[in-house]
Order: sequence, then structure tokens, then C-alpha cells
Amino acid sequence: MECRKLAGGKFSGAEVSVVIEKELPVLVNGEHLITASIAPGMEREFVTGYLFGQGFINALEELASMEIEDKAAKVTLKDTARLSPGNMKTNYRIVSGGGRTAYSDETVLTEIKTRLKIGKKEIFRAMNTLFEKADMYRETEGVHAAGLFTAEAKPACIVEDIGRHNTLDKLIGYGLINNIDFGNTFLVSTGRMASEMATKICRAGIPVVATKTAVTDKGLEIGRTCGLTIIGFVRDTGTRIHTDMEVRVTAEAGMKIYTGAERILCE
Repeated sequence: MECRKLAGGKFSGAEVSVVIEKELPVLVNGEHLITASIAPGMEREFVTGYLFGQGFINALEELASMEIEDKAAKVTLKDTARLSPGNMKTNYRIVSGGGRTAYSDETVLTEIKTRLKIGKKEIFRAMNTLFEKADMYRETEGVHAAGLFTAEAKPACIVEDIGRHNTLDKLIGYGLINNIDFGNTFLVSTGRMASEMATKICRAGIPVVATKTAVTDKGLEIGRTCGLTIIGFVRDTGTRIHTDMEVRVTAEAGMKIYTGAERILCE
């Protein structure tokens, strides 16, 4: 897209990349549940992960069918009465990202139980890989990115989307569809770890999440309750941090482990 760029006190013509925002209505058992704003691609994974993360399904097997069309995603649950108008047990709240999100009243968070240990070097390596692979994030700085990794920091899936919540939904949906053992993985993200992010991660049973940015008190509360290891401000040596006025380069590697530090190997 063309724009006018101000640099050196002068305006000039320039070409810039603009992130595409797609509206995706999601219909479940013939009823409209949400309309999501997402980046195009991985719609099936998004819908699967969203329904799971919000507690509308507890397993992939509960989906009878899913049709992804140009204008909507149409889902049928095997328990067709679960989201019927008379039995719709949902509540709505404004989440930190500004969206209106539906949660099932039956959503249950259980304790994450795994013997998984992750080395600090693998955390840095995974975050670096995320930045290297996230082309749209690097080009536009207008999206979020997240990646699901093995304990050895090998990427299972990397996703970019306009919403940090959407990246988790797509990753978790990918994992469910491809039968990934979440208990032997960890997740890295560019997004803030607030309560709704921690909830999705705990629902999936992913034991470790690391972000380049901050954590909220409610996110930490959920993490402690479920046994989730939450790491913030992951900065490897040489990481470029963009601010409003400049680009800073990290001189020394570091991270802040808020919960579950026993899972991180510091050798």
C-alpha cells in the first residue's frame, strides 16, 4: 500500500505492507457463537482451538463436522443439545485485547502434571527461531507470533495472527488435529500473558510458556493454580527491541521466571 513517509523532516512516497484482517463468523449447531477477526489461514485450526480453549469442547472427538466456507465456519457438535438456545450456558466479558469472548460455564482448569524439564538455552533458541520464522511480524510489526516447540527447541508449529489470542487458538487447534502431546512441549509468544492467555495454555496442558513481554497478576494466579511455568521478558544477546523512539539491542541474555522455576534447567 502507498503512504507518505516523514523522514529527515521531509515527506516522500513509500510502499508499506498492511496486515489483512478477516472476519470469520463461527456457527455452532446452527447458532451464531462469535465473529472472530483473524489473519487469513489456518481457519480450521483456529476454530478447533477456540472451541477447546473456551471450554465448548474437551476433545477433538466431540466435533461431528466442520465446514470452512468463505463467509463462515459451520460446526456441528456430536452433542447437538449442548449449545442449543435453551441450553446455552455461556457468559460474556471484555478481555484485555478488547474483544467480546464467550466462555462455557463448564470450563474446567486442572493441574498440569509432567516431568518435562526445559533448558534455558532451549528457551532462548525457541524465541530466536520464532523471530527468524515470523516473516509477517518482522515486516509489519502489526501482528503477534507464537510457536509450539519440543523440549529440544524444535518447532512443531509457528503461527502469526493479528491477535495474540488467535495465535494460541491456531497452535492448540493444530496440536489437537495432529495429536501432539502437549505435555512434552513448550510455547513461546510475543504477547502479554494475561488471564485469558494463561487459561488457554492451561486448558491444553502445555507446561511452560515464555514471552518476550510482560505478565499480569491474574495470569500469574492462574499459572500458580494450574502449575504452569510462566517466563517473561525473554531477551537473548543481540535481541532487537523496538520502542517508539529507537531500536535497542540487548547486550546480555536474560529472562524472568515468575512461576514453576523448577522446570527450567539453568546449566
